[in-house]
Amino acid sequence: MLHTIANNNFTAKISDLGVELRSFRDEIRGEEYIWQGDPEIWQGSAPVLFPIVGRLKDGQYLFNNKKYQLNKHGIARTSIFSLHHDKEIEKSFILVSNPEIELCYPFKFEFIVRFRIEAGLLQISYTVKNIGNEMMYFTLGSHPAFVLPLNECMLEDYYLEFEMEETLDRYFLKNGLLSVEPVPLYLNNEKIIPITKELFENDALIFKNIRSKEIYIKNTKTGHRLLLDTGNAPHLGIWAKPGAPYVCLEPWYSYDDSIDSNYDITNKSGIMKLDFGEEFIAGYKIKV
Repeated sequence: MLHTIANNNFTAKISDLGVELRSFRDEIRGEEYIWQGDPEIWQGSAPVLFPIVGRLKDGQYLFNNKKYQLNKHGIARTSIFSLHHDKEIEKSFILVSNPEIELCYPFKFEFIVRFRIEAGLLQISYTVKNIGNEMMYFTLGSHPAFVLPLNECMLEDYYLEFEMEETLDRYFLKNGLLSVEPVPLYLNNEKIIPITKELFENDALIFKNIRSKEIYIKNTKTGHRLLLDTGNAPHLGIWAKPGAPYVCLEPWYSYDDSIDSNYDITNKSGIMKLDFGEEFIAGYKIKV
């Protein structure tokens, strides 16, 4: 089921399956900014990644000496969320742990995702709460895909620009696991990554500990730009199917396991933890 929030100029649509953003549209200009999904290319649009980001080594982890299986990007994207609060410009959705979820993720939690639209700004916020009686281990990420090109432009007319000058080391994926040693990525003017059909031939660009909070998608011909505010997420994935008409900008709090993972979720790289009753709040923003 799709749920809509709107103001005078913009609308956003959210699916209760995976609480996935399915549309962010300028109704005056008739422009859609979110990739609508295509089973022949990639059918996602903006998956929510919880309680892991990426893949686990062998698809499994250990907690209290017990083995659990957990699919890529976790449980949120395949779960039905319940409507939590319902307003014209704001809606929130909730997922609560249950016996079925606990078969693969044994922690008791509430996970609330809120969408709010203000003029040309869409804010997505997350609240993770531990409602169990033991330490909870988790991480979190976002995977929004933005339509390219717009206005009859070409893919190569677009580029990504970081807010700050960056010295980035790229981590590669091999058989779904992260490389231990990164490779330097040289940016144009230390801020810019041109978007080309060849950019993602070796899968996603994965960066740890970026400095920039804001990342722009800009057009060399029209001056059009879109801003992603990462909400201070420390890591970033950039991805598309090679040559596909979209780009994903993905603020992450962790990343895929590496080949040297020992499976223990309590010391997984980038893992976060919450004690009983504690909350973690995060999110990101899209502005056009």
